Amino acid sequence: MNAINPNYLSQLPRLRAFLTLVVGGACAEPCFAQAHHLRMMQEPNAQVESALETAAVRSEPAFATRLVGLQATMTQVYPAIGANADGSDLWPCFGRSSPNPDCATVGDPAVQLPRGGMVLGKPAFVWKLQAAGSVNGIGCDALTNGTTGPSASAYKPCAQIATWYEDDTFDSTDDLLQRVVVTQGANRIIYDSGVVDFGPAGPTVSYPVDVILYGDANFGYWPGAAAGPNNGNCSGDFGYPLVSPANPGTPYVVAAQTSCEEPVAGPARVLTYTELATPTYTQVTGAACTSKGMPSPCYTVTWTRTHEIHQDFDVFFE
Repeated sequence: MNAINPNYLSQLPRLRAFLTLVVGGACAEPCFAQAHHLRMMQEPNAQVESALETAAVRSEPAFATRLVGLQATMTQVYPAIGANADGSDLWPCFGRSSPNPDCATVGDPAVQLPRGGMVLGKPAFVWKLQAAGSVNGIGCDALTNGTTGPSASAYKPCAQIATWYEDDTFDSTDDLLQRVVVTQGANRIIYDSGVVDFGPAGPTVSYPVDVILYGDANFGYWPGAAAGPNNGNCSGDFGYPLVSPANPGTPYVVAAQTSCEEPVAGPARVLTYTELATPTYTQVTGAACTSKGMPSPCYTVTWTRTHEIHQDFDVFFE
């Protein structure tokens, strides 16, 4: 079974998602129009705790091997793009065992933001489509002041979409996939991340581990990008097809072949897939590669799902 089937939208009401990953405090933040991020958060004694839980608690039926949803939300985007000196987003910002220069202190009197602490944008249920003179943190003026073109410098997101979950699978070899789709009504899609492949967690991760996936989002399409599929904020391929039959070591996006429409006032549904899945690579040649700007031969991928979680919620535009 191919994970994250594009026909999912015909089977479920609506979908949307966001991602970012950092392992052991090192953040991988690819630079493309809608950056996707993942962060894995482990406690200092995670290896010891993991061994104890595996031997004792995890043997109980209530603690089955699975992904466990913790929280999902759409938050206010940071007030300026590239707000930190190193070019990283202002938030989320995570406490460390040593001071994090991007969010060093908290409290009165100020103390070091501790490991386990986070600084986030303000969550909201109601979002304004038309922003009065500004976009970040105020509205989602997608067609005028929001996403104005394909370049990263012109992209002004109106929100961050974030999902948190606990990974109790002990599966460090399968690829982590996520797709987020935001819809209005039965068929109007206003955002589709495509299938984002973050690759496997790798052997250094100790389970269980908390994971946050997050990214910037806007809705609909910018002027001149009305025609689909993969128009506007319905993502096209990025870094795909692949140049070799293996994970490239950086996130890539497989287009969902959907078409974005303008957002309208009223409710919207955010649906997220998060999966661990085993990749299978197929060699293709000729136009299947060159038409996507890739050398021939190149490789396509399908996945067989091993674990899956949905963290869905509603927002409202006015």
